[in-house]
Amino acid sequence: MKTYLPQIERRITVRPNQTYGILNYDKDNAYPQRMLELVGASPTAKDCWNKRAKFISGNGFVQPDLGKQVINNKGLTMAKLLKALATDKALFSGFGLHVNYNANFKVCSVNYVKFEDIRMGDIDNSETCGKYAVYFDWGRKSWKHVMRSKICFIDAYDPNPEVIQQQVTAAGGWANYKGQLFYFNPEVDDYPLIEADSVWEDFETEAGIKIFNNREVTTGFLPSTMLFMPSRREEADNAGATDAAPGTNTPSQLEKDLGAFQGTKSSQKIIVIEYEDEASKPEFKPYAIQNNDKLFEATERSVEARIIKGFSIPRELINSDKASSLSNGGEKKQAIREFNDITAPERLELSETFAEIFGHFHIDLNPSGNWDIIPVPADLAGDSVGIAAGSSINQLLLSDLPPSSKTAILIHAYGFKPAEAEAMTG
Repeated sequence: MKTYLPQIERRITVRPNQTYGILNYDKDNAYPQRMLELVGASPTAKDCWNKRAKFISGNGFVQPDLGKQVINNKGLTMAKLLKALATDKALFSGFGLHVNYNANFKVCSVNYVKFEDIRMGDIDNSETCGKYAVYFDWGRKSWKHVMRSKICFIDAYDPNPEVIQQQVTAAGGWANYKGQLFYFNPEVDDYPLIEADSVWEDFETEAGIKIFNNREVTTGFLPSTMLFMPSRREEADNAGATDAAPGTNTPSQLEKDLGAFQGTKSSQKIIVIEYEDEASKPEFKPYAIQNNDKLFEATERSVEARIIKGFSIPRELINSDKASSLSNGGEKKQAIREFNDITAPERLELSETFAEIFGHFHIDLNPSGNWDIIPVPADLAGDSVGIAAGSSINQLLLSDLPPSSKTAILIHAYGFKPAEAEAMTG
């Protein structure tokens, strides 16, 4: 008996890069940069990312004054650091921190490092093994090539004084020591996928729909049209005397005028076309294309639903259609409680990281030792919505309708649970 496994490609490929002494983050070594661009082009993905980051950072630290503590000479506070790490954790599932030590082997400064700027050192390279490479342009947006001299290799985090002393000695003294990098990665000896990697193709789809809609608007919703006009052989023969490329024609004045009459600001205008005889009269013939309105509408809804599912976010927190004035906010409150439970492990991981790093800080930032993060409160959710619907609900309860009818309206129109509706009408 033979079994068949479908050939499913790996989402990312991790291979040694001998030129830079790192492990490539996918074939082009730019997986995080590509995902950032795709998420930025997808409204739903961007909203999901922001929402997830908000729930991971919650309402700040339980200790009220902890967020104001400054942790480096650049003025970075604990509150800002929490938001920065939560943002990276929400999308990449990981984050990076650069720590530096004083001569007493205590952490004297902590800096945030963008997750997309970090690469693991090649384990087969004796010079980079056990280190991390930090570079600002792995995606080669600013420069055509990666500049090897600009890559900063930093030792992996290890607060053991003996290890720190060895690293300082290898660096040539404290003046040359670059500190350590705390790299939180849920994977073991591998790079993590983004939170919604399984649906990143839908990010691109939604971005394409947005571009299509924009093109429809900027062309004034004009139908696709073919223009028939006499051949411009003489212009083609004289093309060499102009700056046009060989074999191409310089656009005629008619073509330029037609181009100027496209777009939202130029639609519904009148253009005058003069011709010498009937044979030179230009002819416009629209050609029918498939009506994509309904198809795009259905695709947009399905794409949005998959993106929201990929980020594991309750629809009530993203889909504005459900947050109508006819809701008492009960569904949203339940969704917030649910998403707080989903993001609880991320908040715990951040709390444990802060406890570890700042447990070695040169001053005691948190004497209580409590690094817990406050979840987003569900009690405040939907209050404005409930107030807006309050007068309508009161009118319903004071009406002469039978209790059963009132209960049904409260359940189906206002989103109350059956037990809540029955208690209100009983």
